[in-house]
Amino acid sequence: METDLKGAYFRKLRMLHCSELQLISFYSEAAARSGDHGVEALTDHSRDRRNLLENLAETHGISISGDDCQSMRRLIAASRSKMTQNCDSCSDLAEDICESVHRLQILNYSVARSLAAKLGAKDDLVHLDQALNGLLECFPMATESVIPSGMTGELVLARPH
Repeated sequence: METDLKGAYFRKLRMLHCSELQLISFYSEAAARSGDHGVEALTDHSRDRRNLLENLAETHGISISGDDCQSMRRLIAASRSKMTQNCDSCSDLAEDICESVHRLQILNYSVARSLAAKLGAKDDLVHLDQALNGLLECFPMATESVIPSGMTGELVLARPH
């Protein structure tokens, strides 16, 4: 069972890393469209979380690349579409978009934290708690709404055959 938990945990780390890479790219685009320099600050937070994930992967001797993170890709694609359609109110959209993508990130960091706790990975737990607390402090409103249907498909853990 520990092997299954480790596999699930490492997959979650890869998925989070992929999400952070996508967010870093998207934030630059959102900041340019909206003119909101606050969005640029989010890039720094996302880079810090990316670095944390890379350090965790190195500690465990695993590769951090290889996930597609389809849920984040879908949210970002929908957000790009909204930004293109509503360019007049891009600054308001930037806040809405950040809330939806961080709602997913909060959920996924919570799952990673839970898996680390079950594995007894105390050092990982401390770092994931810090990342999760940072997200919750910046986006408390993200915990008040529901994740859109179909966005949580990656949470299902595959059973070995």
